Amino acid sequence: SGKYVLQGASSLLPVMALAPQCNEKILDLCAAPGMKTSYIAQLMKNTGILYANDANKERCKSIIGNLHRLGVKNSVISCIEGQRFGQSHRNQFDRVLVDAPCSGSGVISKDPSVKTSKSENDILSLASL
Repeated sequence: SGKYVLQGASSLLPVMALAPQCNEKILDLCAAPGMKTSYIAQLMKNTGILYANDANKERCKSIIGNLHRLGVKNSVISCIEGQRFGQSHRNQFDRVLVDAPCSGSGVISKDPSVKTSKSENDILSLASL
């Protein structure tokens, strides 16, 4: 029925470090496809308000589908550039997760082609952001 998701450490560890609590106001700024967001909602016990944002409108569709399928009820989904979101919502959240930019290195165990599809310069350019 699709009511659970198997997640790897690359999805679990950032959320564990965030340590979301019940009844908080939390922003997942780069939320697509919504797997970390769903784990945040689980740890919050579907309480508080969980903002799931992604700058890519097409990727936001996956957030909507996954959160609906998994029964997440405390979410608000938006599609806004991260810099603009920060300007309009400054100091409004108890916690913010920004898991960006994505190098793909967290999924090497599932997709070995990631090892050969990225150069050292690709990783260094992401680190400089």
